[in-house]
Amino acid sequence: AERFIMDFASSAPDALARVGNEREHSLILILSDINMPGMTGLEMLPKVKQMRPEVPVIMITAYGDADTKRKALENGASGLLTKPIDFSVLREEIDTRVAAAN
Repeated sequence: AERFIMDFASSAPDALARVGNEREHSLILILSDINMPGMTGLEMLPKVKQMRPEVPVIMITAYGDADTKRKALENGASGLLTKPIDFSVLREEIDTRVAAAN
């Protein structure tokens, strides 16, 4: 059975470097907060989708307003989770991606 490792990037530039790394071929899901210092998740999202269009990105936000959700989905997000995160919903999303990757 294949093992999946969860990894954390410390910033949007760090995340983009990892996404662009050819050795990270087994990337199956990206979770990104929208509110980050330096570059927002909404600014990072199109860059990620350009590099790895096949990898689903789920955005996380404290503000689940319709405008934020629309912007996230328009820029290629597969979904939007609002804080506080419902971990059962997150687990379902992860399980779905792992099953699709196998």
